[in-house]
Amino acid sequence: MRNHRPRTRLAKKIPPPPALEDGYDAIIAYHNKYSLDELERAGYLEEVPPEEIRDLEESVDREIQRRKVKGLADEYPKANRQLTPRLVDVLEHFQNLKPGVRKETANRIQVIADKARDLDEIGQRLVNERHTPEEIAELLYAFQEMAGYIRSYSDKLAISIMEIFDHAKGFPSDPIGELKNRSSVRSDRAANKSKKLAVNSSRT
Repeated sequence: MRNHRPRTRLAKKIPPPPALEDGYDAIIAYHNKYSLDELERAGYLEEVPPEEIRDLEESVDREIQRRKVKGLADEYPKANRQLTPRLVDVLEHFQNLKPGVRKETANRIQVIADKARDLDEIGQRLVNERHTPEEIAELLYAFQEMAGYIRSYSDKLAISIMEIFDHAKGFPSDPIGELKNRSSVRSDRAANKSKKLAVNSSRT
């Protein structure tokens, strides 16, 4: 009986692993946060069929090949307007947010705003500039990458924005939302660390 109880408690604390469609950053951050021993005790490690390993390896290899021939897509992300410090000042109106959460929220808004500007520029280039079919494909690839940034950051941003809105409207605080917000901040930090490790590995 003693062997089963710790596993049950651990499984409740550790969320299921992200799927491939959640993106490589989410997968890296998850495995950076939880050790293999923790995942095994939680029951999330299982034997992977050889065909799935092969498909994953082929997918990674293809992505590496794509990144070597990005062409015009290499120009993006481009926008970097350094909005975070001013956004932090704006969010000072909401003292219910802890300083770390305000900074993370400001950073997410900046990332989304900058990537939205990049998306607009790419769309304008597609309709207003003459390009070869290969160059059009490169711009579309860049568009997809910028859209991926927005999807990733907007999911995390929603928690903080709902908390800000509820506070401004006088609604009671949502303890579950606050807990998710703290977890999201930790996940962002882990993801940033993982990105640095991935970049360093690709350069070696």
